[in-house]
Amino acid sequence: MGDQERLPGGFLRDAHIAALWEPPQVAFAGHVRLVEGVVLTTFVGCFAVVVLSNPPGKEISVVTSEQRLQSLLETALATGNLMHCYGHQIFHVPWAENTAVQNDLYRINIVTLYNQP
Repeated sequence: MGDQERLPGGFLRDAHIAALWEPPQVAFAGHVRLVEGVVLTTFVGCFAVVVLSNPPGKEISVVTSEQRLQSLLETALATGNLMHCYGHQIFHVPWAENTAVQNDLYRINIVTLYNQP
């Protein structure tokens, strides 16, 4: 019998603890200024810079390892169309634990691309 099964009722299990520590999901919209593909032994995905619509002109950085999301970011860059994202703020790029970026960094998990600039 493992430790989780031995806990009496009322104690938080690992899944509940993980849910408590999950950072809040943030929504933002803007235009993609740059997309950079990253293929390293520790991370495969992309890094992008987004100029936000609100507040106007503020730049943030986003990362994803999902190829479908990367494709949407690349399309937003090529067309100049508005995109909308959801993600969690992180504080270091995934491929270099001690490397921070100069603006806010988010690991995104949802991208919506609009058909208008």
